[in-house]
Amino acid sequence: MKGSFWKNATVLVLATLLTLPLRAQTQDPAVTYNNGKVLLQQQRYDLAMRELLPLTNSLSESLYAPEASYLYALAALKSHKLKEAYDMLLSLENQHPKWGGLSDADYLLANVLFEQGEYERALSKLQELEGSEVSGDAESLKRYYLVQLNNRVAYEQLFQRFPNDKTLAQIYADKLLSGWYRPQDKRTLENIVARFNLDRSRYLSKDALSNKGYKVALLLPFQLNQDMQQTARKSQFVTDMYAGMQLAQDSLQKQGVAINLFTYDTSADTMSVKRVLDMPELKQMDLVIGPIYKSTAKVAARFAAQNNINVINPLSQDIDMVQGNSNAFLFESSVATQARQAANYAYQNFSPKTAIILFENTKEDTTFAYYYRQQFQKLGGKVKNYKKINSAQTTATAATFNGLNLQDVGHMAVFSDRMTTAANATSLLQGKAPKLPLVTYDKWLDINQITLRQLDDLEVYFISPKYVNKQNPAYESFRRKYISKYNIPPSVYAYAGFEMLYYFGNQLQNYGPQFNQQLAESGIRPGILYPGVGYADPGSRNQIRQDNQYVPITKLDNLQLSIVNPVY
Repeated sequence: MKGSFWKNATVLVLATLLTLPLRAQTQDPAVTYNNGKVLLQQQRYDLAMRELLPLTNSLSESLYAPEASYLYALAALKSHKLKEAYDMLLSLENQHPKWGGLSDADYLLANVLFEQGEYERALSKLQELEGSEVSGDAESLKRYYLVQLNNRVAYEQLFQRFPNDKTLAQIYADKLLSGWYRPQDKRTLENIVARFNLDRSRYLSKDALSNKGYKVALLLPFQLNQDMQQTARKSQFVTDMYAGMQLAQDSLQKQGVAINLFTYDTSADTMSVKRVLDMPELKQMDLVIGPIYKSTAKVAARFAAQNNINVINPLSQDIDMVQGNSNAFLFESSVATQARQAANYAYQNFSPKTAIILFENTKEDTTFAYYYRQQFQKLGGKVKNYKKINSAQTTATAATFNGLNLQDVGHMAVFSDRMTTAANATSLLQGKAPKLPLVTYDKWLDINQITLRQLDDLEVYFISPKYVNKQNPAYESFRRKYISKYNIPPSVYAYAGFEMLYYFGNQLQNYGPQFNQQLAESGIRPGILYPGVGYADPGSRNQIRQDNQYVPITKLDNLQLSIVNPVY
């Protein structure tokens, strides 16, 4: 929800009130109103509508009527009951013309109109919000829906109706370069660039007007059509990743590589993803990035196989999401690959070839330890101890570490990010074997109870799949551009978004959409921000893997983190 109304509203409801029957006619209106708000926050939209409806009655003299009407409409929108939402908002504006939250109501009404396909009326409503406290949010809402509109005739009609709207004009220019452009459009494009002071090199260069470029669909949970104050933090990682991809798009453009991004808002709901993938335009894409959730992996894999279009999961480390599908890839290294590559490094660099492996009793840590032991033994190493621990049992954890025999051990591997485990491991090594190599997660660097100096003094090797070298000039250049454009420092997701699109953008440029076999032949190469990216099987030439095979191993040296297995 937007504006001062939502910011100033407070919820003062005891949990027991949620179990009360819906009897707004007899209970205190304040209780009914607060019940409705809580039900809305719990995403129980139908119940929220039922609770709030009596307060919205025009005959009611309740002071909560306008607020209740607004929340009722919001709940209706979220449950896709567009007519109910529309009717309630019209009633609200007619019955309470002096209500202080009318700008919020106008914003919500525009959202409903967009959902109903009434783009012209929605844009007219958003025009009324120019200069208001929700104008920034209104621009974001407008951009979200205009990007989704792929009907050229309908878009051109909107452009004629709102010729002074810069957002609408710029998105129209983007769509022209993304596939709509015809020679007769040149004058229109030139007028847009001149009138709205757009980048001439981006929109009017020879490469741009030749209508070349690769189409990349982004199926990500942007959640831009939902309440931004509630979803901003939840979807921030997507916003950051997309921002990184946009900077990669700009960098590629300067190198003559045209990448056209098409955004589609998807969630963990299988049917919503299927509806997007069933759109005819998706079959014209050269690459699909997303969806990200495991619940939608099968739908995406089926689309990839049926249409021979490569699909990239940008975040997952679960190899099962792409296993058995030659058109599906993870951008990240899977848990199995991280464990195997760490074991490879340990076997190649530590002697004797004997290990102690301890791991937390969680699924991820158990899986990590399993693949680590499997690979180490496959190479010829011996595992002296292989033990599961529960760091919640502090006494037992301490006893496990204190009972270890470190004689004739080449290294120790500890797979747990718990403070208790980390503290016991470092204490043991400090007292008995400060030169014994220890392999663990880079999450230990964030444990406040252990200082960087302690870790530096020991031989600790960190598995760092998201490592970015901050001493790299490319890092500083990216960070400077990112802050200049978005006014916030980049996150790990911004780095990942940039590296992912830059890498696959170059694959498209060099080999076309069917770049699969070339991934194997390209091997592992240094990235721009990442120390390495590659999909070649390290143990078999010309064999392709479906996740990034390079896993950075880092170590502290004079309190500075550095790579010990660089790509040359």
